[in-house]
Amino acid sequence: MTNEEIYNAWAPPEGRWSRWAKPVLFAHLAGSLNPYIMPSDGSPDPVTASLDLGPIPRADGDTALVIDTPAATGAMLALRLAAERGYCPVPLYNAVPVPFNSTAAALGTTNNAIDLADVMDALRGGAQRLPTLGLSPDAPPAFVLDARRRGAGWTPHPGAFDNRSVSLPTDFPSATFLLSHGIRRAILIQPPGLGQPQPDLSHTLRRWQEATIEILIHELDGPHAPRPIDVAKPSWFGHVWHHFLVRTGLRRNPLGGFGGYLPVPSSSHGAFG
Repeated sequence: MTNEEIYNAWAPPEGRWSRWAKPVLFAHLAGSLNPYIMPSDGSPDPVTASLDLGPIPRADGDTALVIDTPAATGAMLALRLAAERGYCPVPLYNAVPVPFNSTAAALGTTNNAIDLADVMDALRGGAQRLPTLGLSPDAPPAFVLDARRRGAGWTPHPGAFDNRSVSLPTDFPSATFLLSHGIRRAILIQPPGLGQPQPDLSHTLRRWQEATIEILIHELDGPHAPRPIDVAKPSWFGHVWHHFLVRTGLRRNPLGGFGGYLPVPSSSHGAFG
């Protein structure tokens, strides 16, 4: 499959939510070396096979999902939720992978903030499965994020590929759009022990909540059903400089998304851009 065909499998032109699917990562799939193949018998993939989806309601038209989990777990979980619950996956990956070229080979693929190889493999493999599920173009959305996006614990250093990113309210449909299409609640699926959403995602969920969309949280593989949560008002909420502030220190890629080499002083003469 070509990159365009893979993208169209995840964001079909007739899909209601396809306009929000991010094309950034799909444009770089040629660098994915080990495409993951979904089990041919329709059984759960090994990444999410142990996760209990029982607490997640079937797609009923008035509930949206926001999956904020690390690495390929989000994409694979979205595929299971599509097959078993009827939700439409909407990938919101906004980071550029380390370029697959001689420079990257010399530096090593680990010399980057976020290693996206497993996510890319999941997207390639999932594109083979999605068209067979017969999802309705109007199926409620399951927005998918990589919880590692902000690069927690990673320290920028010269020569590294910095592809840290953030989630912005403009990456999602507005509350008005959601309400106009019958969405009345959103369930945030995230790893256990976090409590509140990640700070960048809070800006979106707080806006939805203020517009009367109920926000619930479900801890991944937790024993309890999704529970309502009062999304804390993040700092700088609603401020006109919010978009500028969240981009501080991040590297915008000329082709879209976030990602670029950090310069090496006095030696690269700009070679890393």
